[in-house]
Amino acid sequence: MLQSSFTLILGIALGFRIAAEGPVALASWPVAGVAMSSLGSVVVLMAPAARVEVLARVLAVVHIAALGMLAHGPEVGISSGLVVFPSIWLGLELGQRGVALATGATVAFVAVPGLLSRGVDLVNVEWLLLLTVLAGFSAFATNAALAAARTAQARAEAREAELAVALEVIERNRRSAHAVFEAVDVGLALLDREGRPTLVNQRFTGFSDLAFPVADPAAGVVFDESGTAQLPSEQVPTSRARRGEEFDDVRVWVGRDDGARRALSMSARRVEAADGRVVGAALSCTDVTDLMRALKVKEDFVALVSHELRTPLTSIVGYVAVALERTDLDPVLHKQLDAVARNGQRLERLVQDLLDEVQHSAGPIPLREQDTDLAVIVRECVAGARPQASRVGVQLDAEVPEQIAFTGDPQRLAQVVDNLVSNAIKYTEPGGSARVLATVDDGCVRITIKDTGIGIEPADQARMFSRFVRGAEANRRAIQGIGLGLSIAKSIVESHGGQIEVDSAPGCGSEFRVVLPLHAAQLAS
Repeated sequence: MLQSSFTLILGIALGFRIAAEGPVALASWPVAGVAMSSLGSVVVLMAPAARVEVLARVLAVVHIAALGMLAHGPEVGISSGLVVFPSIWLGLELGQRGVALATGATVAFVAVPGLLSRGVDLVNVEWLLLLTVLAGFSAFATNAALAAARTAQARAEAREAELAVALEVIERNRRSAHAVFEAVDVGLALLDREGRPTLVNQRFTGFSDLAFPVADPAAGVVFDESGTAQLPSEQVPTSRARRGEEFDDVRVWVGRDDGARRALSMSARRVEAADGRVVGAALSCTDVTDLMRALKVKEDFVALVSHELRTPLTSIVGYVAVALERTDLDPVLHKQLDAVARNGQRLERLVQDLLDEVQHSAGPIPLREQDTDLAVIVRECVAGARPQASRVGVQLDAEVPEQIAFTGDPQRLAQVVDNLVSNAIKYTEPGGSARVLATVDDGCVRITIKDTGIGIEPADQARMFSRFVRGAEANRRAIQGIGLGLSIAKSIVESHGGQIEVDSAPGCGSEFRVVLPLHAAQLAS
């Protein structure tokens, strides 16, 4: 259709020529050119669809020839510049071949006949050469633009295909992540930088409905680990996560109804951008109701057994002490009663440890605060442990300042030092050594107990301060203990606002460090 409409343009050009030069004979080159173009257009329009493409290319050459005829005469007509249009068509359809064909057709049908009919002078040569170059350049530029467009299109299609694949992968991963997000037996929530939930699974929603039966966060029903004290809104784990805090295994109870309330273990992590800005938080909660209820049953059982054991033990230890005061005892019997007394006292300590752990497992141990001398406490503990160290062949040394003024509970602090020194001796083989060092710096007291004992496996170090936990090597060697000493020591130290740490390696001994603040204002409430 485009090629055929070019015939109309030729007819208009012939009309302008007639208007400018006067009537043209029917048997003339201009009329013959328009007639030839019209006939070619009719042939293309009437041709079968399968042959239209080839005939249209031939028609472009016919149009160039028609322009040559239309320009026939003593003067070169402006209409010969229309050679650009069929040349563009040839470059578009045939590429480099179209460039050659457009250039050749222009030379054959326009330039050569023009030189023959008008003569070879500078103006004719310049104009006809310009037409030839214009025809070739038009075809070439069209071909180049088409090639560039096709390349760009191919790249765009390739990128579109890659984007489609990437979007498909992203969508598949999103669906998989969402399925996992909903399938896990853990409540999960993602918060944005304003603390608003952006993604929450059904498990978390169920817990939230228990904790916040109304929309107001200040009206939450969240209790501490004991299940008795309601937490203020700013201490609720979700509020702490909104403020950017990170924490692990914070245990709370949610809900008022005893039959429906649940115990949750909650953890939170900040979500940071590449530049370190906090852009949100991730919050997880696990239902530990059965565990917490089992622990409560265990603690009740331990407390009951401990109380039941305490009364007969007190009688046994008391009567043995009275018997040992007699001067007429047989030496063998005296030695046996000594053994009974030692083991009775050991059982009393174990029972007291059990009671302490049960009574104070849900929070800091209450302290009887008073001004004391921590150096005296450490020296007395070391002096009391020396007989035990000598008995098992362990060298016990201490380096303690003359005085360490301290505010705290002296009985509880002595319990910590006794426990750590006793462990250092207990887990050190004969011929080894244990050393106690106390220093004061940066407003803190540092008590270090270092031994050359059996050491602790790396896998055991992370849980050494948990209740009823003992190292694998201690169990293998059947070393006495129930795994409460370090847990109690940690509770006492933290109640004083301090911390306890351990460095150890199997076969290389252990080093326990207790760091305590010096001032009463730093004690745990």
